[in-house]
Amino acid sequence: MKVLVTGGSSLLGRTVANLLVARGDHVVCFQRSASGSNAIDERGDIRDRSAVLHAARDADAVIHLAALVAPKALWNEMLAINVDGTRNALAAATASGRFVHISSPSVAFHNAPSVGSKALAADYDGGDGYTRSKAMAESFVRKETTVPTVIVRPHLVWGPGDTQLIGRIVDRARAGRLALPDGGRALVDTTYVDDAATAIVAALDHCNAGDEATLEPLVVTGGEPRPLRDLVSSILEAAGVTRSPKSISAPLAARIGSVIDRVWPGSEPPLTHFAARQLSVAHWFDQRETRRILGWEPSVGLDEGFRRLRAAFAISGDSRHTQGNMPLEG
Repeated sequence: MKVLVTGGSSLLGRTVANLLVARGDHVVCFQRSASGSNAIDERGDIRDRSAVLHAARDADAVIHLAALVAPKALWNEMLAINVDGTRNALAAATASGRFVHISSPSVAFHNAPSVGSKALAADYDGGDGYTRSKAMAESFVRKETTVPTVIVRPHLVWGPGDTQLIGRIVDRARAGRLALPDGGRALVDTTYVDDAATAIVAALDHCNAGDEATLEPLVVTGGEPRPLRDLVSSILEAAGVTRSPKSISAPLAARIGSVIDRVWPGSEPPLTHFAARQLSVAHWFDQRETRRILGWEPSVGLDEGFRRLRAAFAISGDSRHTQGNMPLEG
């Protein structure tokens, strides 16, 4: 099978591409920089429809991971990359015949806990630009697709080399600036990157007309919810960071996030109201239907994942990381 993977330079995109190559598929990764994967790279911009169509020539399927993940990027950039880029990827999939769209559980967040939830409607329309644009993109896909399509919502994907979660937690803790709402008592589910990738490959294999996987979005997690403070402590222990996170009341965190929303000039504020609220409430999901429909089970899990993370830090002596917001998004 020939597969186009957009966003192949991301941790998850690269892992998906490598899994497909390892099983014998012909894989092309499409993104603006080198993917670092074992696939063939074809560089380009997801906003350029002709470039996306060219990269997908003769493909049998498209897996769409490319996205702009920044809570306060310019809205027109969010629309161009996350919404119009998805339109371009779907156009390529329409020519190819199958589409796997990677979304996020945050598209259904409405300031309330997710406790054993299934995938709810992608109707978020609040102030977080990333989540709002991802909700719009998913809604567009569900409405407009004419080929077999599976929508996957991986939740809190992490692993060695991750810059979206691990690096930010470690950076902020080292600087003494990591604070968790209500001490991190919220129960949270996460997904180790290898498990998220195998779920996406399973989604591709089920991306056929009439398959149950094509009917509704599927939330993917490792299925091991733990208090946020325990997850963060395990990450910091793996990185050799001895500073403990501070605790801040959830209402105060939300108020601070609201102020920062109004005054922060860049695209990566240290906190937003949306992130503060997500960090304050439980996020864990019923995985029984996802696992049954995809015929998939996670194989790494939290404890083995933290062992691998510890080993990666020991080898590198540091993480690849960035400063910025610590969103609770898939």
